[in-house]
Amino acid sequence: MKENSLERMRSTRVMEHVFSPKTEQLLAFGVAFFWTITYILIIYKGFRDRTCGMPIAALCANITWEFLFSFVMPFHPLQQVITLVWFLLDCIILFQFFHYSKSTYPTWHTKPIVLSLLVIAILLHYGMAIEFHDHEGKYSAFAINLMMSILFIKMVMKQDLIGQSLYIAYFKMVGTLCASIWCYSLYPHSFLLNTMYILTFILDVIYIMLVHNKSIKIIHRPPISRLKSAITKPY
Repeated sequence: MKENSLERMRSTRVMEHVFSPKTEQLLAFGVAFFWTITYILIIYKGFRDRTCGMPIAALCANITWEFLFSFVMPFHPLQQVITLVWFLLDCIILFQFFHYSKSTYPTWHTKPIVLSLLVIAILLHYGMAIEFHDHEGKYSAFAINLMMSILFIKMVMKQDLIGQSLYIAYFKMVGTLCASIWCYSLYPHSFLLNTMYILTFILDVIYIMLVHNKSIKIIHRPPISRLKSAITKPY
């Protein structure tokens, strides 16, 4: 019984390559491409709507993961470059949060909270990497994706489509799906990872449906209502 458990633990740490190297390379490219576009779209929509298009908890988890695996624990030169690009894009999103939240929250209140979240996040990422012998950060990365999918749903339900768009929803889902399939090819026997893949995909589909439904409501909203929304929208 104990030997079987140890064998299962080893099987989740050894790369198996279910798919061909070309397929894995294509999936890796998909992760880099679709997530980079997602970040750019979030930044564009954030400047357009004068808001931060990413939940702050997800942003803190993201930016600390990217910092850790760009500067402290890089595991591949190409990965390091891509993660660094994501880190810089997340820095812009963090700037948007501080800049546009001034009218909503006092600076003295937000800065300590964000700093605390950043410290907690990087400690958890580093702890998971050491505890699970996960020097690629896959467990914490998919935990972030799962949390992000939940928080994006909460965001769109709370503040409508401010900072959100259907393009962001689709690119985010496809990028995460590419990462899930790629990681499944490498670690097909990990119950925890497989669970996170499935839950994240389901939540991403729900998020797309919510954004789509809200987009339709805005399109069919009477012109006077849309004008009132534009006038009352905070700038």
